[in-house]
Order: sequence, then C-alpha cells, then structure tokens
Amino acid sequence: MSTDLIFLVIFVFGASTAAAQSPTEEGHKFPWTLGQKDFENNAEICFKTFGDRVKSWITINEPLVIAKFGYTIGVAPPGRCSDRTTCPAGNAATEPYIAGHNLLLAHATVASFYEYQYQAAQGGHIEMSHAGLYYKPYSDTLFDRVAAKRAMDFELGWFMEPLVRGKYPLSMRRLVKDRLSIFTEKEKKLVKGSFDFIGINYYTSRFVKNIPVNPKPAPVSFLADEHANSTVVKDRVPVGPKAGGSWFIYIYPKGLYKILKFMQKHYDRNITITENGVTEKKNDSIPIHQALYDQHRIEFIQKHLQQISKAINNGVNVKGYFYWSLFDDFEWSEGYGVRYGLYHIDYKNNLKRIPKKSAKWYHDFVTGDRKQAC
Repeated sequence: MSTDLIFLVIFVFGASTAAAQSPTEEGHKFPWTLGQKDFENNAEICFKTFGDRVKSWITINEPLVIAKFGYTIGVAPPGRCSDRTTCPAGNAATEPYIAGHNLLLAHATVASFYEYQYQAAQGGHIEMSHAGLYYKPYSDTLFDRVAAKRAMDFELGWFMEPLVRGKYPLSMRRLVKDRLSIFTEKEKKLVKGSFDFIGINYYTSRFVKNIPVNPKPAPVSFLADEHANSTVVKDRVPVGPKAGGSWFIYIYPKGLYKILKFMQKHYDRNITITENGVTEKKNDSIPIHQALYDQHRIEFIQKHLQQISKAINNGVNVKGYFYWSLFDDFEWSEGYGVRYGLYHIDYKNNLKRIPKKSAKWYHDFVTGDRKQAC
C-alpha cells in the first residue's frame, strides 16, 4: 500500500462553519453569557439529538480568544478590560485567568458527563479546539528562545498543560503567582485527560522578542505577564505575505509544521486541524467570474497540506484537516469585509451560494480525482 493511500485512509478532510458567523437575514442573535449548568444542559441536548450521527465533539472553540479578547483587551464579549477609556469594567490582571480556569472546568465537566453517559453507546470523541498561533524567536539568543516558549505557554500551554498534566505551565505559575487559579485535587482529576483528541486552529505565526522580567512596576494585565513582545516583522521583512484584507493573517505554512512538532514534543496526542484558512478583501465591484477565481486559496491549502504531510512523515499524529470556512461569513471585527469561503456568498442576491474555483479543487482533491485537482 502506498504512503499516499495510507494518508487518505486514516485522514479526514472537511470544511468548518459556525452558525453564529453564517450570513443570514436574521443576523446574529445568541447569548454571549452562559452559566455552567446551562452549558451542560445544552451539551446534553446535542448529545441526545445528534449523538447517533456526530462522532467528534468540540466543547469550546478557542478558549484563549474568549479569555484574552473578552477579558484582557475588551474587544470581544463581554468587553471587559482594565482600560476605562475602552471598557466600563474589568480587571485584566485577574479576570482572564478566572475565565480561562472556568472554561477548562466547563469543558471537563461536559467531557466527563459525555464519557459516562453517552460515549460507550455512541462511540464518539470529545475535545476543546485551541488557537494555534506559532511564536518564533526573533533572534537565536537564549532570551528570545525562552520568550518564544513562554509565549507558547501563555497562549497554548495555558489550556493544554491542565488537560494533559492537570496543572498550568511552570512559567505561568512563576510569573502570575497568586493571580492564577489553583486546581483542587478533585478539579485536577476532572480536567486531566478530559479529551480524546486535540483541535488546533492555525492561521499565522509571529516573531517574539524577550521583555526582561522587572518586578516593579507589577504587571497590570495578562499581556504584560508574558514578558514577550510579538511582531510580524523582522529586519523589515514580514513573517510571510499578508493575506488580502486581513489584519491578522501573514501566510506562513511552515508555522503549521512547527506547531505540530511542538505539540508532538510537549503533548504527544492525536491532532486535528480544525481551522485553517485565508482571506481576500471583499470587493463587490469586480465581475462574479473574477471573484470566483481564487487561485491563491488553492495554493494556500496545498502549501499547508504539504506541511501536514511532512509532520506526519516525521511522526506527528495528525488525523484531519478542516478548511475555514465553507462559506464567506461574518468575521467578528472584520465583519463582512473579508471573504474566507470556498463558496462565494452573493450578499446582493438573496445570499446565493456559488462555488469558487477552490471549492471545486478541494472536492476533487478530497475525492481522489487528482487530474481534476491539478
């Protein structure tokens, strides 16, 4: 059996979507605040209703984004931070850690419930899905290398270390001290091992410079606690080409390989790429046939799949790849100003869905029609 065939047999391809971000005439009306009991009840409804068909469950998507952007910077719900010119309330030195802690406990509670009540009968799997920004040392100095690892600890290890080892990363415990929540023995047993696979959302990478630890003045936020300065540019050269219309994405496929190897080294679990995508700027003035010709997206997917193949060949247990997104959608702070989709949404024609060139290519690639995909 060829390596190529093995890759297809064990690997799952797909595309991700989110109901809250899908373009609808009704808009986006859903509660941002959800109590733990409500969260459990909603999860049980999903398990009961869809468990005979859905076999892979993600309890919470990108807990880092919820804690960092919602409680540190205040640009996402519930809009809390320490800067009173931006947020009416909040404390960025403590609340992100409280939020992150509760997100882990909520996930673990639902995962435990699923394991004991439904998993044996339904044969499903469960996990959180994590923001997978990769941090590269700005220089080869020890300080920058340690700062890059520290940034990975604060943004990925914050959630992975409790799931794998039942405690927060050592760097966080040393720097955040008593502002970081502590797991009780009961909580530690609940959280540790409360997953079957790891979901990673990878879009881009950053360079990281060390910021020396200075006990005075004391850090005022989660961002300061990292003691790391991230940047997209080194020696006036960006980490990769900037995606069209996106403030966030600088295309760096090698970063996906690097984060997969990082995951293998530190956590060694089955991994699924639950999101990976690229934008173009929304431009309704161009002809529809031109809008559907997204060769850059095909090349983006190809280059990232090549890095996944490289990681698999080097021993990383990658089990799936999901492109973000199936349709052009609402991208939070960027709104409808960018397009991620394999399908073009005609916002002026009853939200008509039209396959782009990438949708046809991806279909042919996944179904094994390599002549059509080339």
